[in-house]
Amino acid sequence: MNNRIITSNTKTFAVIGDPISHSLSPVIHSLFYNKLSLDRLYITLKIKEQELGNGIPFLRENFGGFNVTIPHKEEILQYLDEIDDEAKAYGAVNTVKITDGRLIGFNTDGYGFSKTLQLEGVDLRNKKVLILGAGGGARVVAFELIKMAAKVTIANRNLKRAEELKLDIEEANKGYKVKAIDIIKIQDAYDCIINTTPLGMGNLIDSIPIKEENLQGAEVVFDLIYNPYQTKLLKCAKTIGSKGINGLQMLFYQGIKAQEIWLDQKIDEEIIQSLYKEFVDYHKNQ
Repeated sequence: MNNRIITSNTKTFAVIGDPISHSLSPVIHSLFYNKLSLDRLYITLKIKEQELGNGIPFLRENFGGFNVTIPHKEEILQYLDEIDDEAKAYGAVNTVKITDGRLIGFNTDGYGFSKTLQLEGVDLRNKKVLILGAGGGARVVAFELIKMAAKVTIANRNLKRAEELKLDIEEANKGYKVKAIDIIKIQDAYDCIINTTPLGMGNLIDSIPIKEENLQGAEVVFDLIYNPYQTKLLKCAKTIGSKGINGLQMLFYQGIKAQEIWLDQKIDEEIIQSLYKEFVDYHKNQ
């Protein structure tokens, strides 16, 4: 990445969270600023869970906007002046735009997820889809799948949490039925399986969220994890001939959508494709 001169006029953006050192967001946004020769800087800010309230005035006064990651996506809601309707439905915000000192919250994760499926040529209309996990990521995925008219089942080790998410989704989408099951009691075959759990990354890199035999019949296996590039789940999917998708495109496109929000303009598709190639090359070489 090119070096740029930072001046008093440089507009600063950030991603906040804890842990934050693993984040690839600075790579995406720095590549973007270099590509478009924008006088902007993107940094990481480690803000602990209990310190978010103290950090808000600093962010409000010194930044043009910021991304939000674990553990602040839900807690940030109470500090915002305005929340986009989609982010309200998700119950989480990952992008904040600062305009005249006002904090406006958005969620671009759903866009990144749906855009990835579109680019991969995956049509889930009327398809049976199994979501692994029942946290914030699962909620976003479920809402997006409903827009696609997919048949959704949520599987989680804590069945109560899966049932709570099922009820939330059905309440927000009248007439739509969702199934909730124990992740260790999967019996049916599914057209698509989506992992939203951390099993397969970090200290859990050798783990897989479901039994390998539960993958049988899946045409597509989508793991939201992007590091490692190919998780154990995706390796297993490959051995049975399923199409495997990792979370790298989703991460990239949610970042691009954040830039469109901050810039208040659409970004040319040719620029996006060029940036994505640079981003993947960078990630693979690390």
